[in-house]
This record gives sequence, C-alpha cells and structure tokens, in this order.
Amino acid sequence: MENQSKNIQQKQIRIKGMHCQSCADKIENSLRDLVGVEEVKVSFAQEQVFVRFDREQINLDTINGRIGEIGYEVSVEDNLNFPKEKIIKIRLGKPSVLTVLVSITLLLTFINLFYTTNLQNKIASVAARVIVESESQPTGTLKEVLPSQPSQGQQPSRIEVNADGNPVKGSKGAPVTIIEFSEFECPFCERFYRQTFPLIEENYIETGEVRYVFRDFPLSFHQNAQKAAEAAECADEQGKFWEYHDKLFGNQRALDINSLKQYAKDLGLNTAKFNDCLGSGKMVSEVQKDFTDGSKYGVSGTPTFFINGIKLVGAQSYSAFEQIIEQELNKDEK
Repeated sequence: MENQSKNIQQKQIRIKGMHCQSCADKIENSLRDLVGVEEVKVSFAQEQVFVRFDREQINLDTINGRIGEIGYEVSVEDNLNFPKEKIIKIRLGKPSVLTVLVSITLLLTFINLFYTTNLQNKIASVAARVIVESESQPTGTLKEVLPSQPSQGQQPSRIEVNADGNPVKGSKGAPVTIIEFSEFECPFCERFYRQTFPLIEENYIETGEVRYVFRDFPLSFHQNAQKAAEAAECADEQGKFWEYHDKLFGNQRALDINSLKQYAKDLGLNTAKFNDCLGSGKMVSEVQKDFTDGSKYGVSGTPTFFINGIKLVGAQSYSAFEQIIEQELNKDEK
C-alpha cells in the first residue's frame, strides 16, 4: 500500500477555452476515461482541473495531451503532490515549533483550496442547471441543453411544426416525422449524432417509418455555429447536405472558414460555387428563418426535437425516442 501511495500524484491544471458548464463536463468525462486517473474535478468557475493519478500508469503529459485533443489549452499552475514519506518523517520525528507551524499552515491552505474548489463547482453546476431547466421566453438566454425526460402519466402536448423545405431523410409518407433544431458546434448535439441518431436511422428511417428533418438553430456564443450552418445549406444546394452534416459533426473542433471550404472539396462539391455561396452570405436568411421559427415553437436550446409535434429536449437516449415513436406508430395502427 505504501509503494502504491508513493505513485499517486495530484495536480492543479488551469484550462483555457471553457465557455460553459458543458465544456467542464466534457473535460471531466474525457479524463475519467484514461487508465490511471483516479479522481477528476473540473471547475468551470475557476477554469481549472484537479486531477489525482497513478504515475506508474499515466503521466501528466498524457493528461495534458488529452485535454488538448478535445480543444482546450492547459498550463500546470500548482504542484499539489505531497510525498508521503516526508509527511511520515514530520509525524514521527521531533518537530520544532517552526516545523509544526509550517505544517499547519500548509494543511489549512490545502483544506481551504479543496473546499473552495468544491463550493464553486457546486455553485457553477447549480447555476447551469437552473438556467437549463428554467422556462425562459424565446427571446431569453439560449443554451445547450441537458436531457429532460418527458413527464410520466400525462398526455403529451403537440406543437404543429413546419419542415419548411429543410433537408429530409426518409420516406415522404412515413407515419412519424422528427424535426430537429440543432447546430454543429454544440457538444450535446454531437453526442446525439454519435450515440442516438445511428440507431434511429437504422431502426426507423431506413424502414420507412420515420421522416427526419434538420433545421438550424445556431447559438450566439458558439463563434463558428452560424457559418457552419450556412455552409451546410450551401452543400444542400448541391444535393449533399447529409454528407456535409456528417462531416461537420465528425470534425466539430475544426469549423473555421478554411476547414468548411476544405470539407466541400473533400466531398467533391463544386468548390467555386460553394465558396461563392458561403462568402456572399447567401444562406444567412435561410439559417435565420429556421432560428426565428424555432423560437416561435418554444425552442430555447439545442438540441430540441419535435416527434409528430411532441417536444423532446436534450441529447436524449435512444430509448426516449423509441418510446414516443412506438407510441405514435401504434396509435396509427388502432
């Protein structure tokens, strides 16, 4: 046990580039997947990460590298590693008054840092959840949204939502229509695309039971979301919206103008036509029309879905979609 404890290190890492609580969650989940990492606490409020790890299994460079891979800058601020053998010597030896005072000061500093970090983490988490779960007006704060389960035992209300000529996957005569309001820089939208959409496509779209519509809802605090939405509309003009849609979600950390143009080239689009479309702002009004319509329908964050008019908010699990889809299919059979 003593040898194992000697291998444990603790580091405080400052993070640059976090814009919201979802960024902190993304970093925390990514680091927890690393072998050798025993504890991770990310504070969006303080822009820092506390990580405890086994240096026999993983080193700090690997941890910093993972943070860089998901799009954030790091710098080690404090070395919070206290070698256990030194602590034992202080306890077992004959400490001087100065040694005792220094030890107490260090201990109190560490405790204060630990509880301050925890408190600010909790405050930031609660604040983020209040914003997400509050029912704001369409003109209020827009955000990425966590999944919110539909209430049980109540007949869901329906909203008549128009596809408005937007890109469609699936049969025109499908009994169930899903309209998604989304954007390409939102991490929750990317999570839905990666984890849930493939199952919906395989089990319902390809079987002719679901028609799927994508509408734009770029959030203002995502600097590349508007142009990415315009670029996808420009790709749609050449009949390759869904290929471009997949390309953007597959490269979410690279949505600058040059990358958007490169993706068009990679997909074999007419690049001159695409670049002119993107550069001229031709699709600004189209994207804005989707955003305005979404606000009228009560969309205040991404992703938001309407399944035959039944509203479902957040990066829901496949089972949440399956439940409503099956309910709608069975209703039509009665």
